[in-house]
Amino acid sequence: MTSGENKPDREGRATGSGRDAPSDDAPAPEPTPRPQEESGQAAAEVTDTSREAAERGEQPYAVWSSERAFVLSTAAAGVGLGNLWRFPTLVGENGGGVFLFAYAVAVIVVAIPFATLELAVGRQAQGSVIASFKRMGPGLFLFGWLTVLLTLAIDSYYFVVSGWTLGFATGATFGPPPEFESFTSGYASLWYLFAIGAIVAAILAFGLSGIERVAQFLMPLLVLSILALAVLALVTGEAGKALTFLFLPETERLGDPALWRAAFGQAFFSMTIGQGYLITYGSYLPDRIRLPRSVVSIAALNSGVAILAGLAIFPLVFAAGADPAAGSELAFVTLPRAFEAIGTSLPLDAVFFWLLFLAALSSCIGGAKVVTAALREQWPRLRHHASTLLGVGLIVALGIPSALSYAAPGWTLQGDPVLDVINRSLGSTGTIVLAIGTSLILGWRFSGGDPARPLGLGGLTGVTLRALVRAAPIALAFLFVAELFAG
Repeated sequence: MTSGENKPDREGRATGSGRDAPSDDAPAPEPTPRPQEESGQAAAEVTDTSREAAERGEQPYAVWSSERAFVLSTAAAGVGLGNLWRFPTLVGENGGGVFLFAYAVAVIVVAIPFATLELAVGRQAQGSVIASFKRMGPGLFLFGWLTVLLTLAIDSYYFVVSGWTLGFATGATFGPPPEFESFTSGYASLWYLFAIGAIVAAILAFGLSGIERVAQFLMPLLVLSILALAVLALVTGEAGKALTFLFLPETERLGDPALWRAAFGQAFFSMTIGQGYLITYGSYLPDRIRLPRSVVSIAALNSGVAILAGLAIFPLVFAAGADPAAGSELAFVTLPRAFEAIGTSLPLDAVFFWLLFLAALSSCIGGAKVVTAALREQWPRLRHHASTLLGVGLIVALGIPSALSYAAPGWTLQGDPVLDVINRSLGSTGTIVLAIGTSLILGWRFSGGDPARPLGLGGLTGVTLRALVRAAPIALAFLFVAELFAG
């Protein structure tokens, strides 16, 4: 914002600067209902801020330039490794079609309503996760801090795994993909962690505009590429076995609490419930964008990419005679061997790992945005680029132990690699606990305990939503505790 333009003060009133400042005798200007807005595309360098920062006159309050940009950016933040790596892993470990059915129920019944509420909370607060929880009640800002800190910790090892995808993609482009053991025997995990940090920082340096531009390029490319890979896999692999595995559920497993815990956990993970992504992205959401329609589009993109990933992976896995329940090795060990076994001349391994990298990068951007937005808001003296470097720097610094646990030093905690310990304690259990806690707060405290009102939902729809968002977190908490004791 240049000298001479009007800026809103702390109360949202327009004040002049420079030679255009009004004299003491001039009538007081009328209060403005909200700070000046600029679209993401229009304000490339001044968009990592909140409404509070705009009210201090620091810069315009940025918003998404269009509904399409918002949907693609938010979907990109959720797609990530959660859908291209974690989803096929859980499908393989939990019986294929029965997990897919449970996951669909979880997305429709719980993930979509709570994703809508998180975005509505962010839009109403127009601030970071911390400011958003602070508006809902005394002391709840501590839960906002907890969300930011957990996201920071999860990002620290997520950046490491994302670095693996870049390393495997690079290796597969210029030759055969590296063996996982040889890749992690040196310091490649550490160098690629630094590379991911540099890429994310460069994108976030352009603020909201950088996120929009990357998402509008990445998401169409990702969907088209994974669609082409799925078609090729169905043609060249064991399509019949894969389709039976994915779409004919073993209904006798529907009574297994572990199945439902895994399905709801994946729905929360892939839709980024309770991780601060949606509240942060919602804080840049203009009133003109219809939330329910946007969230359904986001869920459809997320789930569609996940199902396409299954269709791209399992026909090749069955064709190679590999185990679909190979666990976390499915992407980095089992699938490269499947590519080699089918003997095609096409560079399928390179295509797959570049897709995996692009998906991982999109989630890294979203996670880092949660951290940098909170830093910028809580410490207003930090300029945009400083908060970006500090936030990404913290993530990379915390990621070093995880990187070195899959490198030459082989750092461990109680005999397990540091990355595995953090993933098990925070990435799985911590994410579910935080998502349930967030859901409880949203269901009972958002908008005076009536979450349907800000969404303009009345009648039977509003009553159903109110009952669902209050009862579902309690039921999920009981399911989670019961499964823990059963295990």
